[in-house]
Amino acid sequence: MAMRLFAAQLGHPRGVPGRVIGWVLNRRNHGPITGSLAALQVAPGEIVADVGFGGGLSLRLLLEQVGQHGSVYGVDMSATAIADARRRFRGPLRTGRLRLLRASMDRIPLPDSSVDALGTVNTIYYVPDTALAASLGELARILRPGGRLVLGLGDPDYMAELPFSVGVLRLRPVTAIVDALAAAGFTVTAHTRVGTSYRAFHVLTAEHSAGL
Repeated sequence: MAMRLFAAQLGHPRGVPGRVIGWVLNRRNHGPITGSLAALQVAPGEIVADVGFGGGLSLRLLLEQVGQHGSVYGVDMSATAIADARRRFRGPLRTGRLRLLRASMDRIPLPDSSVDALGTVNTIYYVPDTALAASLGELARILRPGGRLVLGLGDPDYMAELPFSVGVLRLRPVTAIVDALAAAGFTVTAHTRVGTSYRAFHVLTAEHSAGL
């Protein structure tokens, strides 16, 4: 039961435990998050989105990358994650460089073709099979044609060994994620790893195919 509650907090942080989880996620996932967003190759002045930002480390990194003339949308379904980000990023929120949206991946309240690039890291395990196509379709919808996506995920074989994964995380083969991205209108242009062991994190870089 404790492991299931822990996994639930990972996917949807709530209350004081959720704030602690956010701090833990920032520390434990620093390498995967940093490596994933480096693959996104954000340029100064771009408009980018982070879907499922959790502890907020990725928001800080993206704000640094877009610079003073770019902007970041932070999307998360957790009220706790949103509230924590509001406390941590008062300056960028005040100037409009950062905008926070509480939403799930399959219903993102942004216009079509509104961002140049987007990242989503450690989120795909919490998307039900019934919502996978709609969720990836939403990422394609808000991304401009030719825009870039980075999707980061833990190795499914390693994740299956974790005590909290059974019955909570939806662990799909990386090839299945690649196929689902293709069905949503993306072309995967690179598959890299963060780390050197069998546990190394997977980073899929994709481009939104124009006209799809």
